[in-house]
Amino acid sequence: MDAGNTKYDSEALVGQGLFASRLEELFRTVPGPNGRAFTAKAIAQRSTALGFRLGESYLSQLRSGKAKSPSFRTVEGISAAFGVDVHYFLEDEAAQRTRDQIHLMRLQADTKVQMAAFRLAGLSPDSVNMVNELIKVLRVQQGLPADPPELPVDSREAEGQ
Repeated sequence: MDAGNTKYDSEALVGQGLFASRLEELFRTVPGPNGRAFTAKAIAQRSTALGFRLGESYLSQLRSGKAKSPSFRTVEGISAAFGVDVHYFLEDEAAQRTRDQIHLMRLQADTKVQMAAFRLAGLSPDSVNMVNELIKVLRVQQGLPADPPELPVDSREAEGQ
């Protein structure tokens, strides 16, 4: 991504605390290769290996909000290291899409969720609908919304068929 083709207002991001909060969100939600959270050292090393020099201490300062106004190149490096689109830091809609993708990735990595999905394969549409209704009841009993907010709209419409 060329900085000339992307609106980048580092002052707005920093002034609103968006950059630090979005960076912290990535550290909290994006699992590393070992399934655990990334460390600042690991992200700095990944970024540098991808051609974006980034020091661990500077990354920690960005994460805490102590360092201000990261360059676009730094934002690119951090994005590349986490494997997310650089627009995650720049646009609210892109940030939400990235959150949804991270959530889906975490679900796909959960072997219990995978087992449930595989067991649904081959069942009749009526049986799948019954299982979905049971899941909704269990979610409500556990204090959760019947449908998670991340559930794609198309999925909700498909249930009515």
